[in-house]
Amino acid sequence: MVTFLFTDIEGSTRRWESDADNMRKALVAHDKVLRSAIEKRDGYVFSHSGDGVAAAFASPVSAVEAAIAAQEALELPVRMGIATGEAEFRDGDYFGTVLNRAARVMAAGHGGQILLAESTAGLLNGVDLLDLGPRRLRDVPIPVGVFQVRAAGLPTEFPPLRALDTSPGNLHPITTSLIGREAEVAKIEAAVKAHRLVTLTGVGGVGKTRLALEVAERLADEFPDGVWLFELAAVTDPAAVPDAVATVLGITQQPGKSMADSVATALEGRVRLLLLDNCEHVVNASADLVEAILAASATVKVLATSREGLGVADEQLWPVPSLETGTDSSAVTLFVERAQAVAPHFSITGDADAVVDICARLDGIPLAIELAASRMRSMTAKEVRDRLDHRFQLLTGTRRGLERHQTLRHTVAWSHDLLDDSERHLLARCSVFAGGFDLQSACAVSGLDASDEYAVLDLLDALVRKSLLIADPSTGQTRYSMLETIRQFTEEQLVARGEATEARNAHARHFAGRETDIMALWDSPRQREAYKWLTAELPNLRSAFRWAADHADLDVAVPIAAYASLLGLMIENYEPIAWAEEMIEPARATEHPRLASLYAMVSWCYVAGRLEEAVRYGDAGQIVVDSRPTGMHSGFEAWLGSVHTLAGHPERTVEWCRRLLAHGSDPYAVA
Repeated sequence: MVTFLFTDIEGSTRRWESDADNMRKALVAHDKVLRSAIEKRDGYVFSHSGDGVAAAFASPVSAVEAAIAAQEALELPVRMGIATGEAEFRDGDYFGTVLNRAARVMAAGHGGQILLAESTAGLLNGVDLLDLGPRRLRDVPIPVGVFQVRAAGLPTEFPPLRALDTSPGNLHPITTSLIGREAEVAKIEAAVKAHRLVTLTGVGGVGKTRLALEVAERLADEFPDGVWLFELAAVTDPAAVPDAVATVLGITQQPGKSMADSVATALEGRVRLLLLDNCEHVVNASADLVEAILAASATVKVLATSREGLGVADEQLWPVPSLETGTDSSAVTLFVERAQAVAPHFSITGDADAVVDICARLDGIPLAIELAASRMRSMTAKEVRDRLDHRFQLLTGTRRGLERHQTLRHTVAWSHDLLDDSERHLLARCSVFAGGFDLQSACAVSGLDASDEYAVLDLLDALVRKSLLIADPSTGQTRYSMLETIRQFTEEQLVARGEATEARNAHARHFAGRETDIMALWDSPRQREAYKWLTAELPNLRSAFRWAADHADLDVAVPIAAYASLLGLMIENYEPIAWAEEMIEPARATEHPRLASLYAMVSWCYVAGRLEEAVRYGDAGQIVVDSRPTGMHSGFEAWLGSVHTLAGHPERTVEWCRRLLAHGSDPYAVA
């Protein structure tokens, strides 16, 4: 067992840039203090990075004493991390996971702070330690118990740790290993530091998203205002790209500005990394938004994934290659690891040639390899190889029909062909969802007997097992989703079957029909669940509204716009108000019974500074209420007059409420 001490000067780059001569002198003193403190306690400095050192100790106590002594003498702010474990010593260097643990513990700290991993803390007696709890650290798969050393003369108060669970942003823990991309990760990190926009390009399924997430997670410490992920695959309308980004960041549209300009203005001065994932289907809208953001702020950087570049100034394109193939290649390693995840007893022994052939035939594309590996539950590698030889023939296609793209399409087609008719039918129907779906929604679009949810559940289970759907139970209710490449393929199958219109109509009607139960949930002690539902289903509501509105189906589009607007207002998500506003004219032309509800929702446009328009909408709604029964809740009718108070005319609000009471409205609701 060896105890390792890692150190790093906080803010060294900034110090070098501001005063190189003084930094050079300070670094000499820094090196002398560290080496003296370490060697006096029998430590061995085996690595020196320029900004810090890595040292090994036979005793954990000696490592802690050396760290304390060094901190007492250092003038520069130095963060230190200590961990204990087994390591291999070879050619003057150490190797082992404990070194990564020590480095990550150090990276979580601040200048002047000494942090210990629990592996060291458990070996100490008589050392004053502050338990900072288990923390998620970068590149460490499980939380690590972290402790702070406290000693006389050393500071005790520090900012929160730079751990993944305390960093701003919305990145989720990465649950899959990254294989064969180590060199690319380092190069892309450097590219992001050097350029304001880096776009990872490549064929679908090549691993752009996974690579981008790895880079973003490793760079989290560089962006104090957080790393933010925007999953654009669920955005079907290019005009909705700024709204989708604004929703994640909690930004509202400013008076006189577009949503894109509002986002750009709000980000000015923020040190953030924005990860825009799956831009290819909204590439122009994504480019416009990125251009506006970069023009407004010199401190924001963007990492994007797309099948083609965004075409924005200073964009650094980074083509993501396929994995290398061959006997000892990363592609083979990926296949074996994923195969053992579904078939623990899988062994490459005896099947090595077949596995190598599979990876080569699939062009080293990770998604294709993973789909093939998933069949090891019920097939041998030789059987899979023989099927690939039969099914996968490269297409000449159009200009965009690259060979690797066609091979991936054949990979998905091959996996699709293994399904029975019922499974293929449901998978195609589920391609209409944006951002995931639950069992109830799957039943609604399935075209099967909606009352037989167990039949649909069995099919969903089969599709999850066959790696064509992903099940996420983390919220307490399972949500299903599919990889975007698979969704696009199955959407084509839906069109080819002549069922696209039927499925889209069913999808839209379903979300319009959820109004009653979701509003009942909202009007109950479980109101928070209604807001969570809106947040989860907003991409589906957006897609359903757009379909219904484009097909002039007001009886579907209007309810979606009305109840989504109400729920959105309560959580400061104002996107659905734009949907309601879009429906005003067609609803007025047809004297739609929900017209007054639309006016009530749209009158809230005053939150975006559009007070005059809000008053006009409120007055128009009052005319509708006066002219005919609306079926509106009395409280919502009262909203139509409340905007006058904001406009400085409370007497008009009072007058409207009196008119409502005179017509028999509920006094409590009006109040």
